[in-house]
Amino acid sequence: MKIKLKLLSSLLALYASANLHAMGKPLVVCLEQESPPYSTEAGGIDNRVALAVADGMGLPLSIHWYETEGGDEGNPALQINALLSSNRCELAGGFALTQNNFAAPGSQTFLLENSVGQRQRVALKPLAPSLAYHAQAYTLIWSSAATGPIPTDLDEFENRAILVEENSVADLILMAHRGGLLRKSIRHAKVGAENLFTMLAAGGFDGVWAPQHQFEEWQRHQAESTLIPSGLIHDFSINLGFAALKTNYQLLDRVDEIIETLIDDGNIEAIFAEHKLSYRAPSAPLLMPPLSARLLTPQ
Repeated sequence: MKIKLKLLSSLLALYASANLHAMGKPLVVCLEQESPPYSTEAGGIDNRVALAVADGMGLPLSIHWYETEGGDEGNPALQINALLSSNRCELAGGFALTQNNFAAPGSQTFLLENSVGQRQRVALKPLAPSLAYHAQAYTLIWSSAATGPIPTDLDEFENRAILVEENSVADLILMAHRGGLLRKSIRHAKVGAENLFTMLAAGGFDGVWAPQHQFEEWQRHQAESTLIPSGLIHDFSINLGFAALKTNYQLLDRVDEIIETLIDDGNIEAIFAEHKLSYRAPSAPLLMPPLSARLLTPQ
């Protein structure tokens, strides 16, 4: 009897959700508030893709903005899970498609601030990914004041001063390379410190190792910059797409259809071109395995 009641409850929830959307209920998407060039209240890649998905479903778009929390609760993937689990939104955009981010949460909870500023524990629920709509690549930006040739592979970073944000994926790539060959060359910047490229332009470092779009966004606002894109891009990249509750599989199926059409028609690539950003197509596997030295070192 309990199983039948649970099944009936699930069917009623799906029916109610379908009816609400049929009546023009907005598609609510969670996006990070100030994360250029991906999502800002002034616009961004994830804003545009979310709007295209909503349009494809014939629905208005409503964005639920959030700020990444710090401190003990500062885990972006768990925070986004809490937002979805508490029904703040139906989709979360710009979500890193890694196996870790979609692991079963078990009895985990997340302390999330509600609309009146109070913090409440949210029980996390299993998530599922959409198709990816682009991938994030990592590249070397070189200082025009640096001596010697611009490196053409990571081995040539040895004995150079390479600036990277600490505890980032870019940092892990360098730290893992050939068993730690580059550890003495890495100069760490704390998260939230001065912009890496501004620091590079000020002198004292040979290069910055960072996500490609971070530099392209910075360069767009620095017309007189003399920093040099090296052209060196790592083989490793991370797919980005939407996340939703695993139980919301019907919505994810529809989102996948729309993303596939947007990619096939060149619309995603056009959005990147409008923002003066390089487009990197998603690659297999959809979900990146857990980061490891072997994974991050080109074969």
